[in-house]
Amino acid sequence: MKFLDKLQKNIEEVSGTNTYKLSDILTTEFIRTNTTFISYDDMIDKSGLKLTETTAEELYVNEELNAFIKANTKFASFKDMVTLAAQEYVAKRVMDL
Repeated sequence: MKFLDKLQKNIEEVSGTNTYKLSDILTTEFIRTNTTFISYDDMIDKSGLKLTETTAEELYVNEELNAFIKANTKFASFKDMVTLAAQEYVAKRVMDL
């Protein structure tokens, strides 16, 4: 497959509305690069929070989680963290040539 064909295919795969798992987006590499934690699970464990929310949208408004993220990472909120992680995830998928 030619470079441009593969690039076009990758763009089409990530275009539109997609649903990604937090575990896909908040990779160990992302967490290690952007926080002092070794993984998403490590970060949540060290937060001491008992998260019961099941969607990212529910987590975005969790005040305790947002306070923890703000105090322990370079991000102002969990949503800010997920937004950057999602941008990097999509960019990597597009450029997976």
